[in-house]
Amino acid sequence: MLKLLCCASELPPVVRKGGLPNGTEQVANGYDQQKVAAYLPSASQLTLYYAPDVAAPDAGLHRLQPQPSLRDRDYGLWAGQGLQGMAPAEQLAFLSDATFAPPEGESFASCYQRTALWLDSLSQNLPSAVVLARPAIVRNLVLHVLYQSGPVDMAHAARVDVPPLSYSLLTCHAGRWRVGMLGAPA
Repeated sequence: MLKLLCCASELPPVVRKGGLPNGTEQVANGYDQQKVAAYLPSASQLTLYYAPDVAAPDAGLHRLQPQPSLRDRDYGLWAGQGLQGMAPAEQLAFLSDATFAPPEGESFASCYQRTALWLDSLSQNLPSAVVLARPAIVRNLVLHVLYQSGPVDMAHAARVDVPPLSYSLLTCHAGRWRVGMLGAPA
C-alpha cells in the first residue's frame, strides 16, 4: 500500500490580498519532519516530490524530486490581478467554467488534468512519499481520488477545502486510491 502525504504550502502574499498568483514566487512548503514522521511512522527514507513554486525543504536523508506537473495553475496575463478588477462576464467564466482560461493562461480543467495524470503515473511500488505543493494542487489530487470515475468541474472544487499549511493523506491499495485524511493542521 502506498501512503502519499500531501503538505499544502503557504499562499503567495498576492493571494492573501485578493490577487491571482504568478507562479514564479516560491512559497514556504509547510514541511515539518516530526509531523511527517508521525503520519508516516514506518518510513525511514522518503521521496519528497515538490513543486517548482514551493521552496524545497531541508530533506535530511530523504530524496528530493522536483515535479513540474505539481506547479500551481498558470493565470497568464491575469497573474497579480484581483478578480474585482475584471469585467463581470470574465469573473463569471473564471469562477464557473472549468474550460475557461485567462489570456495566455491555463484553464482549471487543464491544471486538474495535469495533476491527475501525475498522480496516475506515480509508482505504487513506493511504500510512502510526500508531496509539497500549493493548496490548490493538493485539492486537485484529492478531487482526483474522490471523483475517479468522472469529470471534475468547478462545483466539485468548491466542495473541497485544503487550507494552507495543512496535511492530507492519500492511500493506494491494489490500484484504488482513498482519502485517509483531509486538511489536518500542520
